[in-house]
Amino acid sequence: MNELEKKILWQCRRGLWELDAILIPFVERCFSSLDDSEITQFRELLSYEDIELFDILVNKKEFEDKTLGSMVAKIIEFQNSRFCITETGSEYRDVKTYPISKFTNLEELLELYLSDTGNLKGVNKAVIGVAAPILGDDVSFVNVDLEFKISSLKKNLFTKGLTVVNDLALQAYAVFNLDSKDINYIGERKITDEPKILVSPGTGLGLAGIVNNSVVSTEAGHINISDKVLRPDLKKIVDKFIEDNSRVPTYEDFLSGKGISFFYRTLSQNNLKNLTNEEILSNREDENCRRAIGLQNYLLASYLRYVALVWGAKGGVLLAGSIVNSLIHEEDHDSFRSTFEDSETMKKFMQQIPLALLTIQDIGFAGGMELAKKL
Repeated sequence: MNELEKKILWQCRRGLWELDAILIPFVERCFSSLDDSEITQFRELLSYEDIELFDILVNKKEFEDKTLGSMVAKIIEFQNSRFCITETGSEYRDVKTYPISKFTNLEELLELYLSDTGNLKGVNKAVIGVAAPILGDDVSFVNVDLEFKISSLKKNLFTKGLTVVNDLALQAYAVFNLDSKDINYIGERKITDEPKILVSPGTGLGLAGIVNNSVVSTEAGHINISDKVLRPDLKKIVDKFIEDNSRVPTYEDFLSGKGISFFYRTLSQNNLKNLTNEEILSNREDENCRRAIGLQNYLLASYLRYVALVWGAKGGVLLAGSIVNSLIHEEDHDSFRSTFEDSETMKKFMQQIPLALLTIQDIGFAGGMELAKKL
C-alpha cells in the first residue's frame, strides 16, 4: 500500500459507520485498479460532508456534480449483489439488487430476496456466481468482506440443489445457448462445438475454458507479457511500467481498465488531459487516444493468439464485456484478425479459429439459467 492509498484510506474513516462500511472496503479492494482520473474523482467525492455522501451512496440521491457519476456508480456496483428467478431456464424475473455492506452473511441476504419476491417457500434450488475462487466448502468473496459455507446454504435454503461457481465461469455457461444476434464476428469463421475460451477484460482480465459441457476457471490473466510481442512502441510502455512498479507487467496489468489509462498517460507523456477510460476509447480523433487504442488492440490480439494455442480453442475465442465492445470497432476487425493469426509456425491453425465479440446483456444471468437447467 503506497502513501497516497494510506492517506485516502484514512480519509474514508467518517463520522457515520455506514459510510465506513462502504468506502474502506472499496479502497482496500479496488484502489489499485483505479486510473488517475478515477482517483481524482474519488478524492473529490470524499470532500463531501458525511450527510451528503450518505444521501449519494446509500439513499441514491441525485447530486449536482454529474462528472462524479461514474465513480459513484463504481462504488455502488462494487458492493451490490443481483438476483433473479427462473422457472424455465430461458426467461428470468424478479430482478433485484441489494447492497452487500448491509448484511453480515449471504444466507441473510438470500432470505431477504426470496421474502421480498414472495419466493421464500417456493425456491429450493440455486445457482450462485461469486467473485472468488471456489476451493472447497468455505467461500470468501474477493471484493467484499463476506464469507459463507456452501453446505450451510444447501442445508438451510436450497435443499434440492445448489451450484456455486466463479463469476467469469458463470458468464461462460451463457455460451452454451447463444443467440446469433448476440454475436459480432471478427472474420468469417463461425463458432463450433470444439473447445472454446471466453476472455473478459474489466477490472482484471478473466479467462474461462469451455470444453464439451464443462467450464474451467483459470488465472491466465496473470501470465507475464511475452518479449516476442514487444514492438518498439509497446516496449516503451513496458519499460515505464517496470520503472514505476519494479516488476514485469502481466497481461492483466495492461488488458484491463487500469491498463488503458496507463497506455494513454505514457504515450501522452503525462500531459494535462485527465481522461477517463470511456473518454479515451471514444476519442479516436485525439492522436494519443488513437495510439493507445491501437496498442491495446494489438496486445489483446497477441494475447488471444497465445491462449488460443494453449487451449487448442478450435471452437472459438469469445470476448465479453463493455471494454472490448468499446475498444474493437468494425474498422479494427481486419488488423485485429491479422495480428491474431500472426504465427510463424501455426498460421493455418489460427486462421481456422472463430473470433467474436459477445454483446449479450446480463451475461451472468444467462449463464446462470444454463446451469439452472442441470439442477
